[in-house]
Amino acid sequence: MLRHGVAFLSLLAMLASSEIVSGAEDWRPEFEDVCGNISEAAVMSPMELQTLIAKGERVRKALESEREAVRIVYQKRVQKCLDLYRNIVESMQPEAMTPPPAQ
Repeated sequence: MLRHGVAFLSLLAMLASSEIVSGAEDWRPEFEDVCGNISEAAVMSPMELQTLIAKGERVRKALESEREAVRIVYQKRVQKCLDLYRNIVESMQPEAMTPPPAQ
């Protein structure tokens, strides 16, 4: 498992270093903001989480113009961050708002 993580990080570093810095990478600071907060996600307010979700959606749209290799890696990463935030927001909802289980 650790080898896969190291290999993934190495691949990501290679992709990042091989890219030409351009205006198309304006999404990177927002990406870092979105996925850089996952360790604090459980203590954030629903409003903070919704803000991160909105930023993540903007990042996903911006990634559509990137090269395929970059787009695939970062879209998967941002999707995982968004899924985590959405699950936390859903778990914060009062039980009265959730439908009763089907019988």
